[in-house]
Amino acid sequence: MKKIITAFVCATFATFTFLPLSATAGTKKNDPDKKEVEKIVKELGDTHYVERMKINSLCSLKFEDSSGEDDFYHIYSASLKEGGYRIIVFDNKPQYLGYYATEFEGVDYEEGAILLDSGESDEDGNINYFSLPIPDKGPAAKVRIDGIPTVFVKAPGADEKAASSGIGKVAAGTGGEAIVDDNSPQYRDWKITLQGKERTFNAIYISVAKGKVTIKDSKRGKTATVPVSALSAEDVEYLKKITAK
Repeated sequence: MKKIITAFVCATFATFTFLPLSATAGTKKNDPDKKEVEKIVKELGDTHYVERMKINSLCSLKFEDSSGEDDFYHIYSASLKEGGYRIIVFDNKPQYLGYYATEFEGVDYEEGAILLDSGESDEDGNINYFSLPIPDKGPAAKVRIDGIPTVFVKAPGADEKAASSGIGKVAAGTGGEAIVDDNSPQYRDWKITLQGKERTFNAIYISVAKGKVTIKDSKRGKTATVPVSALSAEDVEYLKKITAK
């Protein structure tokens, strides 16, 4: 696996606000400034911003657009205080497209993909990576990371903006472990039983791993991770649907 080891410093965005262009999109890299990224994500709020999220720039993925011109996706890796990571994607305008929530840190990249640290190494001490594809057409609606379906949480208006940009629909993606469908998470009521008591929370799905689901509360914006076994039957069916192929 041929890797490009150079890493840049990263950030997160959250609305389709245009930043000042330092170069013509499609010809030169136009990656957002970290402070601007963080500011926009914070203003957007919702699931796109988490308190004390630490954002780092990971890379700019180069590809050819439909006219054969050079273009870029700018990728950022964010770590969350409560655990977990996000892979954040911008186009070269630059516009915020959305993010993947994952248990694995984005540490490197290769052509058309981000490399996530699996936490394991081979017998020679080389890191084993999970590959997260970012095709020319943009992030797929879902990918599999370590066998776990992972939803791409799109920025508001992402489909309309992407369609008008000439890149193609954000949910289109091809190659790698991409799963092409679109069950985007929405806020809903979850019934969770802990210590024999059932409580209802209006929240949005973030991720699921190792028998636990992470959701974000709509009122306080706090995230919580609970066992899947604590969910109601309706919640379990919803979880199957949103993480299905």
